[in-house]
Amino acid sequence: MKRIYTLAFILSVFSVANPLAVWAQSRAEGQKLYSTHCSACHGEGGKGDGPAGKSLPIKPADHTDGKLMNSFSDKFLSEIISKGGVAVGKSPFMPSWGGVLKENQLRDLVAYLRSIANPPYKASGK
Repeated sequence: MKRIYTLAFILSVFSVANPLAVWAQSRAEGQKLYSTHCSACHGEGGKGDGPAGKSLPIKPADHTDGKLMNSFSDKFLSEIISKGGVAVGKSPFMPSWGGVLKENQLRDLVAYLRSIANPPYKASGK
C-alpha cells in the first residue's frame, strides 16, 4: 500500500506543469500580442518610440522603464489595457482593448510587460 502512495505522489509531482515553462509560454504569447496591438505606438522594444506614437501629443509609456512599470500592479496594467487610459487617469490616447483581448490574453500581455522592464519586476505581495 505504501508503494502505491509513493508512486501516486511521484506521478503527481511530474504531472504538474512547470511554473517557469507556463510563465515562458505566457510571455511568448504576450510578445506576439504586443507586436500586434501595442508596438505601433509603444515600439517593438517597448520604449514608447513606435511610428504611430511619434505623432501623438503625449509620448506613449516606455515599458522598459522598470521604475515606472514596477510602480503599477498587474491589476492596474490589465485595467489600463482593457479599459483604456482615460478610465484609469492616464493618457486619452491609450485605447481600450477590452473588446478585443480575452482575460488570458491580458495576463499574457502583462507577463510580457513585466519581462521587458528594467530593473525587473519584483512582486511586493500586495
